[in-house]
Amino acid sequence: NNLKDENDVLRPVHLQQVLESNKVRQLNFACRDGTCLFLRKYNVEGKSDNKELEIEKKNMFGLLFTLKTFVNQITPRILDDQEKEPIRSFQTSQYQLHYFETASGLRFAASTSPNTSHVQNYLERFYRLYVDYVLKNPIYKRGDPITIPGFVQRIDACVKEISH
Repeated sequence: NNLKDENDVLRPVHLQQVLESNKVRQLNFACRDGTCLFLRKYNVEGKSDNKELEIEKKNMFGLLFTLKTFVNQITPRILDDQEKEPIRSFQTSQYQLHYFETASGLRFAASTSPNTSHVQNYLERFYRLYVDYVLKNPIYKRGDPITIPGFVQRIDACVKEISH
């Protein structure tokens, strides 16, 4: 059920198509204070050690926090509570970052290939999966990393859909 890539890293077979399509590169879910709850890479060159992953988690939170602050400062009018999410995505020549934040401050970010569309709907779907599989799970302790197999499988299935 697993395949080895060029770095001799085992990858689940069901993710192989996602890796080849190179559309979704990384998912990052974090709570209000920036604690990363879920980080999953789908197109990894080489191996990342724990220290590199921690730096990436902090960088993602810092990037999103800074962008939100900047956008709120340059917005020509004061946003009401329903509009407090001024960033949905931004794009560079190398990637596009899609962003969704819930009213409770839960943050969902997806890094994709440039011009990947319809990701916002999936970020909202990830939130619904989070509610169904994580929040409603009596064993899950709020703030812990998410490793619930059913949740991870559904996320991977969504990523596969995005990448087709």
